[in-house]
Amino acid sequence: MSKTVILVCAHKRDECLDTPPYMPIQVGKAISDVDLGFTGDDTGDNISARNRNFCELTAHYWAWKNLRGVDYIGLCHYRRYFDFGSDLCNVVTATTRRFFDSPHPVPDFDSLFSRCDIVMSKPKPYPYNLYRDYSRCHRREDLDTLRDIVAELTPDYVEAFDEVFFRNNRLSHFNMFVMPWSRFEEYSEWLFTILFEAERRIPIPDDPVQARIFGYMSERLMSVYARRNRLRVKYQTVVMVNDAKRKGKASYIYHCVMNNLLYFITWPFYRHRAAR
Repeated sequence: MSKTVILVCAHKRDECLDTPPYMPIQVGKAISDVDLGFTGDDTGDNISARNRNFCELTAHYWAWKNLRGVDYIGLCHYRRYFDFGSDLCNVVTATTRRFFDSPHPVPDFDSLFSRCDIVMSKPKPYPYNLYRDYSRCHRREDLDTLRDIVAELTPDYVEAFDEVFFRNNRLSHFNMFVMPWSRFEEYSEWLFTILFEAERRIPIPDDPVQARIFGYMSERLMSVYARRNRLRVKYQTVVMVNDAKRKGKASYIYHCVMNNLLYFITWPFYRHRAAR
């Protein structure tokens, strides 16, 4: 029988799914004053102390280096999970009690992965390409350095990098995935080779939000990896456990229409970026 583990990343006390295949993991435990009482990312071969820069990737790295005997591996967050019963919206919300008091069935992953290669979060469309999006929210020069690294270390990925960043306006958020272990090993080797080189070259920002730099980069790099390897992607809705915000079909449809329209209208003004 196949074994599936879906990591549930948490850094503070809160409810989280903890029945198989879900496995709570405390991220950044090496630099935390709190023990959440479940598996930490600070044992064995780990990068737990670099959590402020690598975010949920410290759990990703820990699983890659320390888990064994797993057929399918996934990653989600203590308040963000895949909704395996829906794939219409990119994000929907549920109150705490509604979510945790409800059942959370998962698909037969053997059957699912006979039809796809990876599960990723349903993309959110932006009114501009992902290069401009990253440049607006973060430091453009860091992204340029990342492209240089990809070109130097894995030049066969450059075309996919440019497709994702310069000719695309959709982003799968949260670094969430489910994939076969063999694919996970290959992806992890590629991802961390790129990010560790970026860590050597890029000064870490002082701002604690911008300091999450490698988490932001990896959100985009997952799509680069998927495109380069021509993966069959199953895009899945993400349910956010939130007692205040409300998101659903109407909001998703509105933003899809408006952002895609703006993207195509403004494309002629930014298309020169694709030829860099």
